[in-house]
Formats: sequence, C-alpha cells, structure tokens
Amino acid sequence: MFNLNVFEIKGLEPVFKEYPHLTKEWYECPAERADVAFTLSQLIRVPDPIKKLILDNALKLKVRRERNSYIRLTISKIVNLLPAKLQFSLMVEDSEIRQLAEDCSDRCRRIASRANVNRMQDSLTAKNTDKKHSLEPENPVNEIHMPLTGIAAGDNSGSKSGKSVNDIHRPYTEICPSTQSKLFELLTEYIISFGIAPIKVGKKGITERGAIKRMCEKKWWNGKLRKIFYQAYEQVMIELNQIHKFKQIYASDLTVLKRKQQLIQNEQLMGSLYLVNDDNQRFSLKELSDLNVSNPKIRKAELMVRMRGFEEVSKELNHQGIFITITCPSKYHAAYAKSGQRNDKYQGFTPYQANQYLCSQWARIRAEWDRRGIKPYGFRVAEPQHDATPHWHILLFVEPHEIDPVQEVIRHYALEEDGDEKGAAKYRCDFKLIDPKKGSATGYLAKYVSKNIDGKGLDVGVYGEDPITAAQRVDAWSSCWCIRQFQQIGGPPVSVYRELRRLRKSLGIDSIIEKARMAADNSDWKGFVNVMGGVFIKRKEHPLKLAYDTTINHETGECKQGYYDGNLIQAIKGLFYQGKMIMTRFFNWRLERTNVVRSNLEYCK
Repeated sequence: MFNLNVFEIKGLEPVFKEYPHLTKEWYECPAERADVAFTLSQLIRVPDPIKKLILDNALKLKVRRERNSYIRLTISKIVNLLPAKLQFSLMVEDSEIRQLAEDCSDRCRRIASRANVNRMQDSLTAKNTDKKHSLEPENPVNEIHMPLTGIAAGDNSGSKSGKSVNDIHRPYTEICPSTQSKLFELLTEYIISFGIAPIKVGKKGITERGAIKRMCEKKWWNGKLRKIFYQAYEQVMIELNQIHKFKQIYASDLTVLKRKQQLIQNEQLMGSLYLVNDDNQRFSLKELSDLNVSNPKIRKAELMVRMRGFEEVSKELNHQGIFITITCPSKYHAAYAKSGQRNDKYQGFTPYQANQYLCSQWARIRAEWDRRGIKPYGFRVAEPQHDATPHWHILLFVEPHEIDPVQEVIRHYALEEDGDEKGAAKYRCDFKLIDPKKGSATGYLAKYVSKNIDGKGLDVGVYGEDPITAAQRVDAWSSCWCIRQFQQIGGPPVSVYRELRRLRKSLGIDSIIEKARMAADNSDWKGFVNVMGGVFIKRKEHPLKLAYDTTINHETGECKQGYYDGNLIQAIKGLFYQGKMIMTRFFNWRLERTNVVRSNLEYCK
C-alpha cells in the first residue's frame, strides 16, 4: 500500500502538504498511484520552490496524460539548462559555488601536474628507451570526468614521483612548450564538460600558457560558474512564466536579492582596501570609486551632459534628431504584454541571446550605413521589457536628407528575421522625428537613462511600477545577463574627455589642447566635440589621443607583466598631442588591505 511516508523519504512532504486534497486522492485511488510515483521521480530533480511552481501549473490541466506530459517535459527542459556535471542543483549559495570552483581549479592543476610529472620521468628514461614522451595523464578521460568529491582531500594518485599533490601543485606555471598544446586541449575538454566556452587563444593577447593558467585558477572558475548557475536559474523562472509585469518584473526576486547582496559585499570589500600614492596619501577604494563613473549619480550626469552636447552640435549643424525603438521577433518573448500569459511562439531564447540578435542586426545596419556614406551620431540604451526580453532605444542625429535612408536600412534589418509575422511591421521598429517645439531630443532619452540607473526623477515606471525599485531590478537584469546598457554612437571617445578633466590648471601651451581642457572642465561636450574635429572625423585624425606607458615596479625596476599571459602592462598615463605626451596621472599607487572581519549580511529586502 502506498503511503505518504514516500513523500517524507523523498523530501517532498513540505511541498505536497500544501495539496492535502491531492495527496488524499492519490492515496485512496489505486489508479492514481502510478502518477504519484512518476511525479516523485520527476520532482525530486528540482529544488522545492520550483517543485511548487511546476505542481501549480500541472494541476491547472484536467487530463492526467497532459499533466504528466507537462511535468516530464518541463522538468527535462529545466534540468537540461545546466550541463550534466552541474545538474545536481539549480539553486546554490555563493559559498557552494566557491567550493566547486576550488575543486575544479584543483582538478585542472592535477591534470597539469600529472602531465608535467610524466614528461619529466620520460625525459629521465629517454636515454635508455625509444618510447615517445607522454604528454598526458595515464588515463586522461577518467581524470577529466571523475567525480569532484575528494579532490581537495589530498589524493596522491596523480603523482608517480611519490610527492604529494601539494608538492606538485605549481607546475602548471612552468609547463614546457612541448606540453602546452596537448595540455591546453585536455583542460579545454574539461571546461567544456561544464558548459564553459573554450578560451580563444590570440584574442586580446591571450596565449596558450595564459589560458592554462586561467583554467587552473579558482577566481576564473568562480566567475564562470556563478554566471552559469545564475543565468540557468533565471531562465528556469522565464520557462515557468514567473517573470512578467504581473509577477516578478524584469528579473526574478532571487536574482534581485543576490545582486543586492553582491553590491553590499563589494562596498564592504572596497571599504577594506586602501590605495596609497607616492606622497603617502591614503584613500579607500570606496572613496575613489565614488569620484568616478562607478558612482551612479556621476554616470547619469555624464550621460546627460554628452547627450545634451550632441543635441547642441546637431542644432549648430542643422541636423535632424530621430528616436528609434527596435524590438526582437516574437520567438524571443516569453510572455504577452497585456495578459502575462506564456507566448506560444516563444522558442526558449535567453535575454542574452536576444541581445546578441539585436547586436548582430545593429552591426549589419552600421555596415550598410557605412557603405552609403551615412554617419549618424547619438546614443543607444538597452533595457528589458516586462518579461526580461531586451529592446533598444536609439537617439540619432543625421543630416535631413538622410532621414529616409536611415529608416529604410533599419526597417529592412529589423524585419529581416520573421518580418512577415503578425504585428511585425508595426511593433518591431518605431521612428519618431524630434520636434524641438514639443521637447528636446535629450528629454526623449532622459527617462530611459534614469530608469536604467537609479529611477530618480520619475513618478512611475513604464508598467506602473515604482521607478526606484524598477531601476534595482533592471540593474540585476543587466548584471545577470551581461548586457551593456549604454553606448555612444559616433563622436570622439569619452576616455580623452575624462583625462582632460583631470587637468585643473591651464597648460599654457597650444590653444587647441587648452580649449579642449576648458571644454571638459566646464562639462561642455559640444565644445569638446568641436575641438576634436567634429562628429564626422575619423579617430586616427583626432588631435588628442590617449597615451599609454608600461608600468614600472619601483622596488625592482622591472616592467610589470600580466599574471596570466606575461604581456607588459600598459596603463593610461596621459594624452598625446602633436607627438608629445602630456601627463594627467602623476602618482604611482600601491594597494593595502586592512584586517576587516566581514559581518554576516542581513537579509536584503
């Protein structure tokens, strides 16, 4: 006879006790016992909060076969959002991720160490044997796919030399060139088994040796695993139709909570780190962070200054402002905007994939404009719709005769994919010409900037939500899905503008650089753009460029090198003007850390 003890054994009693009528029917009706066993076997694979959501949705279906089919297909889809090695949990604490990262990095070190030990032993016996050098572990497949448990316990099975694992914990930093390629392949196979994309050697100066070092570092693994777990959980909530304006708007409550905790931890860490310069001036990292664009207030103010400056340039050149909104095809949207019900056309795309679609179409649009000689300038803002699907708001300034070609190109590429679906022509791209009599161009974009930073200055959000709360949820959304919220289109680089603002006194040299310095010091983006040659000039023709120099270790006199790839560290030192470097950064800084015991984080509401 089937009884409720099964629920207790399986750990499902806390979930099923909320459905007494259901458990009673299943207990009393022999015909339903198979359903109980099936449901148990499926639900045990997911965490309790997700069990309840799946049961709630399943019980809305009256037909037993449909209910069972929903449970089976939904859980299978949810579990498969994580790679096989990580399907043990969809909800993990940061401490668990850190432990897993340590285990994974330790495994990579063992693979590298064993490869080194084998190579050294083969070198010693090479004089007496014709065998080829072994560049891989004895059983690399088992080494790569064996369970993670017990790695950090000190199992010495990987050492042939009688040394402990701790003794061979460092050889990955001393890999012989003849072993690098094979070892890189082995470690790449290992990280792929966790759903991590292979490291691209050659991109941004990454070397094979640097890639091996990264794969053997706990810090590298921690960042990759956090991203996998957090995005998988968020996608689960999207699949279960929990993220929309009637439930959890923009991002799930758990993701918002974790983001708040992360920000608190970051503040605590920055408060315990101090930078000391050559004059022994000492500042906490938090104090210095509050003085640059890491501070939301400063970032918002700078964005508004730059947008206003572009608008002033457009008036001076008699250019037309145009406000554009581009959205994704229906298959990227999980829920309907009016009802919040699941969209039947949704194909399981993540917000990151949706944003990549927008990026790819935007690249095609820019390429076509370049072929036609159209050079717009302005800003782009990426923000989530209620179901976390991104869409873009773009403020552009163009010459009046280019308005039609600009709209034609955008419309073509915005409707290139599924352009014949219902409502595509009306909703996928929208154009509004800026009428100065009705409002400024900057005003069109200001509310979107505020919504995506702090929500201040807004009475209510787009969907009637509190704007400050909405801004926090948007921040959690962009952080989780790694989506860049703001981007300047055209014009001179803002990095030169920021370096000029570090110069508070007149240089007393050339009028051009002095005009640029004064414009930057007075937050005059229009003046800065004009001094730099205007909005259409190519970057290589700008009169001012960033100046980089190698970083010197003053204790040893050596040039500092990157830890992973060994590249010389190039840091911004000032600006280049007419072949001369003008210093804007005069101090060398060293990092100091105080012995601060972190208190337990309180629950963030």
